[in-house]
Amino acid sequence: MSDVEETPVPIDQNETRSMWPFLVAAGIIAFVILGIVIATLISPVEKNVTESDRLALSATNFIMSRNDTGKYDPTLSCKGFDEKLSPLRAAVESGGTIAFSKLTDASIDGDKATAQVSFTVAGSPITAPWHFSKENSRWLVCNS
Repeated sequence: MSDVEETPVPIDQNETRSMWPFLVAAGIIAFVILGIVIATLISPVEKNVTESDRLALSATNFIMSRNDTGKYDPTLSCKGFDEKLSPLRAAVESGGTIAFSKLTDASIDGDKATAQVSFTVAGSPITAPWHFSKENSRWLVCNS
């Protein structure tokens, strides 16, 4: 046993506590969540994507298909696409990994678009004009 005797500290438990702070906090959280849901319904994320973003995605997919398979994927290009006039022709001939950098100066005219696409081939940066055509709500890479 110990030499020091501990005396119990009396705790007053007769005080009743209110639920109001908890209810107010829960109400504020519910209000914020409701606001987020309404904002999502009014303006879906899909509508926040610009046509320039869609062009960049198309160029990225075209480049990635080359890196993954090393072959031309006809589902990412326009009908009548000529592989000999591909915007990646020089990069494919030199060999090495191709990496998308950025898309700038997008000019969209209806279902046709042009943009400056920057990419690297084996560490060397290249910027070239690319042509796109919109088919079935998707931008595809074209020769001209």
